[in-house]
Amino acid sequence: MKICIMLLFACMLSNAAQSQSLQSIIDGYQKAVGGKEKYPELASVIIKSKTQGGGGGEKRPMVFTLKCPDKARMDFTLQPGLTYVQAFDGTNGWTIQPWTGSNDPQPLNEDDSKDAKRMVKMVWNDLLLNGSDGSAIEYSGKDEIEGSEVYKITAKSPDGAYRMYYLDIDSYLIIKTTVKYNESGVARESDSFYSEYKVIDGRTLPYNIESKSNGETVGVSYIEAYQFDKQVDDSFFLMPSKSK
Repeated sequence: MKICIMLLFACMLSNAAQSQSLQSIIDGYQKAVGGKEKYPELASVIIKSKTQGGGGGEKRPMVFTLKCPDKARMDFTLQPGLTYVQAFDGTNGWTIQPWTGSNDPQPLNEDDSKDAKRMVKMVWNDLLLNGSDGSAIEYSGKDEIEGSEVYKITAKSPDGAYRMYYLDIDSYLIIKTTVKYNESGVARESDSFYSEYKVIDGRTLPYNIESKSNGETVGVSYIEAYQFDKQVDDSFFLMPSKSK
């Protein structure tokens, strides 16, 4: 009986220690990026960038417009007059794919709509929201990324996607994320690497984001500006009418 009680007590202590470790890491991250109050929920941000493909070449304009908790839109200018759009209006996703020969918007399927919604996590990630969106978050121990020791935090979203955050143990800043999700019914995994952090208006944010798939670079975004002082109407995220 005493052994059972001791084992139960040890288990409770272990769970408490893990919970404390998780919260201390989340607190460290929030402090490192400027404080949670700098990223209020229901706020908006416009992220202006130039994006380059994995093989190099021309850098093209890409703009992300995000509105916490569940609205997002990406406008990627392929060339003057041709812009690829992917958006989520809080309920449904839609896209404009000019390479199909049409600029008419089309609805996204369920998996791709979830992917569009996840763009909000670029800023309002699981370490800022801390489960307020229904995600389950846990501390998954330490790891090593390119010679740097990191904390690993795993989050499972209500939509079934898994996102792993790798935080530098000294700065508490995110240096890598790995996302596992479904795309058009196919299991996918992608990595993003964050660098060139700068402090602007009290917020510490990455200005270089490299995306990889299967270890190969598929694109690099060079952030030019984060605009938190812009009001964005909900109508901006709605699918426009098709041309007649």
